[in-house]
Amino acid sequence: MSGWLLLTWDGAGNQGPMIALAQHLAARGHKVTFAGYAGQRARFERAGFAFRPLPRADAGYPAAPPPEGWLPALVGAVWACPEQAADVEEALADGSYDGVVADCLMFGALARLETSEIPAAVLVHSAPGALCPPGQAMDQMLLPAVNALRGGAGRPALERLWDAWKPFPTLCASVRELDPLADQAPFDYVGPMFEEQPPSGWQPPWPADDPRPLVVAGFSTGLAWDQTSRIQRTLDAFAAGGPRLLITTGMMDAAGLRVPENATVLAWLPHAEILPHAAAVVTHAGHGTVAAALAHGAPVVALPNPAADQPILAGRAAGLGAGIALDGEAADPGEIAAAVRTVIDDPSYRAAALSLAGRIAAAPGPAAAAGRLERLLGNV
Repeated sequence: MSGWLLLTWDGAGNQGPMIALAQHLAARGHKVTFAGYAGQRARFERAGFAFRPLPRADAGYPAAPPPEGWLPALVGAVWACPEQAADVEEALADGSYDGVVADCLMFGALARLETSEIPAAVLVHSAPGALCPPGQAMDQMLLPAVNALRGGAGRPALERLWDAWKPFPTLCASVRELDPLADQAPFDYVGPMFEEQPPSGWQPPWPADDPRPLVVAGFSTGLAWDQTSRIQRTLDAFAAGGPRLLITTGMMDAAGLRVPENATVLAWLPHAEILPHAAAVVTHAGHGTVAAALAHGAPVVALPNPAADQPILAGRAAGLGAGIALDGEAADPGEIAAAVRTVIDDPSYRAAALSLAGRIAAAPGPAAAAGRLERLLGNV
């Protein structure tokens, strides 16, 4: 048995793949501890794992939505946080860990791990070419701050963000088909990694023989963007009836929503419980939801937020014929309804989604990723 330290932060969809990996490591007899920000403790302890904070980094994490918005605040608090280096140093000094897996966007931690004698790997929770395409938005936003912290740590500057991953075995929780830059990305695509979750106990309000198609809508479970408008526009798209509609709101307050009779609104539901029954999925186009929908052969209607990997993933799903990408900020209820009808009524969308489901099912997955980590330590 080996001890593994998994470094993470609360980016919503980045945590599920790390938990899936942890579950497979634990099933193989390894001891897994998560390290991250204080607000994450309950999530990981609920999943059955030990948790230790990164106290210096956490001290700079906003306690409330910052005036400048979450994305600028996350640059110094998480992505280019020099305090992560001292926290990682302290964690590794107690001798409890034989290996480390770091989230791909924790560049302060990665700078420290470059010089560590303890083997380390990187987990990329999305398609690299969607998350950090060289020269594009993430590079432009983060490279100056990342290179400043690397200079302070005595590490060379990066030309591209993903160059920070190259010193390590890098596991991408995606398939090459979803990455427009897969041919340029020198990393291992192990496929989407889905957290195993206990049954929710939820019972659908519709009879089992209800002939109406089921549309599932879910937008980010994090707080980086206010998804209220996307949720309400999707509800309004079917206010006159039509399909059954199930919407999950995540951390958003659902109290003021106008909910039509054919719709049900929940805070959260495991993907595996509902997506096998979905005729279509309306989503912000985060990687976790896109991958889960396609893994179940459900075409997507994407309302991406204007940052991160979402616009590229929305366009990729559409380009593969497995969905329709709309303007997430401006699409009106009529456009959303028309897109949903199209992906349901035109069988080519379901066929393309099912083709991608086959590719996802054939990917190595979290069991193979855990095996790769064991080989990193020489356990196998």
